[in-house]
Amino acid sequence: PPDWSYLSAIVAPLLATLRMSVTGTALGVALALGFAPLCAHNLPCPAPVRAVLRFLVQVLRSFPALILALLATFLFGLGTFSGTVAITVFTLAVMTRLTYEDIESAPQGPYLALRAMGAASAQAFFRSTLPEILPAYLTNALYLLEGNVRHSAILGYVGAGGIGLLLNEKVSWREYDKVGTILLLLFAVVYLMEHLSTWLTRLVQQ
Repeated sequence: PPDWSYLSAIVAPLLATLRMSVTGTALGVALALGFAPLCAHNLPCPAPVRAVLRFLVQVLRSFPALILALLATFLFGLGTFSGTVAITVFTLAVMTRLTYEDIESAPQGPYLALRAMGAASAQAFFRSTLPEILPAYLTNALYLLEGNVRHSAILGYVGAGGIGLLLNEKVSWREYDKVGTILLLLFAVVYLMEHLSTWLTRLVQQ
């Protein structure tokens, strides 16, 4: 049975996990909005730059968040900073791919009209294309946030901090009553995040 007296020791690492996932998702989503237009075929960008960026996105997307966290701990040391870097890179790669595909599917008429009137490429993008893709962009961001909460819960297994570090320790020591408490609390948090994400997604799509 779960050891509910251990609950107070879980709160701090759980909050660190949530901060890691929210910060990493926010940074990755924001950076993707800068990289995605450079990857889209229907927006101006030098072909070699576009090819390199799309190749990097495909490479980064091939690595799970846990592997990225392992690489981040090697580069930046143990702790939640490495976990945040891993979540940021993972989110950036996935979100960039989804966003440039949405850009390529968006109507080009308003963008081309603004360009013909003398607007700069970036100005035309933010005034015409971005409003078209914004609902899908926000929906994808919320979906990634929901998934990143689950991913960040196990990044501690490779030293990236958060609740995963505590979970790994208690499993190693066979303290299964404390493991049970951690898992139940994780389930509750993921359940709440899923419902919050669903509610916000419906709000965005209205």
